[in-house]
Amino acid sequence: MTRIIKIFFSLVSIAILLYFIKPYYELYKLRDKRVLKFNSSSETFKISEDVSMSKLDSVLITNKLMDSAYSLKSLIEFKNYDNDTLVAGKYTLQKIWSANTLVNQIFLMRNQNIIDLHIPSCRNLNDLATKIAKQTDLTAEVLINKFNDPLTHQKFGFSSVIFSTFFLPTTLEVYKNTTPDNLLDLLAKNYKKFWNDSRINKANKLNLKPSEITVLASIVQLEQQSNFEEHRTIAGLYLNRLKLGMKLQADPTVKYALNNPELKRVLNKHLKVDSPYNTYLHHGLPPGAIYIPETSVIDAVLNFEEHDYLFMCAYPSYNANHSFASSYKDHMKNQKKYTNWLDQEGIR
Repeated sequence: MTRIIKIFFSLVSIAILLYFIKPYYELYKLRDKRVLKFNSSSETFKISEDVSMSKLDSVLITNKLMDSAYSLKSLIEFKNYDNDTLVAGKYTLQKIWSANTLVNQIFLMRNQNIIDLHIPSCRNLNDLATKIAKQTDLTAEVLINKFNDPLTHQKFGFSSVIFSTFFLPTTLEVYKNTTPDNLLDLLAKNYKKFWNDSRINKANKLNLKPSEITVLASIVQLEQQSNFEEHRTIAGLYLNRLKLGMKLQADPTVKYALNNPELKRVLNKHLKVDSPYNTYLHHGLPPGAIYIPETSVIDAVLNFEEHDYLFMCAYPSYNANHSFASSYKDHMKNQKKYTNWLDQEGIR
């Protein structure tokens, strides 16, 4: 009887031991196993919002990167990573990673993740700083201070007045916790890539610098924000006026000078605003861009439409198109039609 009891307790002890050892044995088997199932040597996936490391299994399975037969939860808990957070962004995985390497690498990348940073076309540098701050760990205040720093302008070869022309709308891959300096260096590479020899040669033929092309593009974009097909026509019109030494007389520059971009109707009293940006008072281009234009509009200026138009007036409708004219007489006819329409619509 005593022997039976001893055997019983031995078996119970072994069972208990196996119960506690089994998880570690499973971890041992899992740690060196390749659990990723994609075909390429590497794969990048996005996490749209912050998620706990304990949810890594479901994230990888949902993105069809790992077989549902495997679970990383025990390995993550063993490493005490389960209370950490995976920050939203892009993560790149290597197919050769074992489960152990995968968990370790994801843990290391959790706060160093890559995002697609959208540099938009927008009103000014303050607006741009706010939009960048919403996508990264940077604050708008830090960015604005950097953008306004004379040393920043000097480093990249711009004056403070034209520094906004340095920023070209694009999408960049950056770390979410990037620094202002790293961001500006990436933007400098983007600027150099865009302003290649072909574009610079086109600008030179117009006797304009890249920054001046961008200044003109900013006016063109604000003149026509709906029908992009008009951009080349409008660009050609303004280039004709510049060539003849005529004032541009562009309404968007008046709105900019008044700091009233939503002004619906530019009246004679508005044309008298004292500002170097008022192209009704001053010849040539304004000193700086009045908007950060799309690169497509910059290209529209470089590839302007050749014609003899010198005047433009909004078409009398809500379609945002324009009536173009080569003579002042025809322009006045177009303008009368438009002002009559404004009066009829009660737009003042």
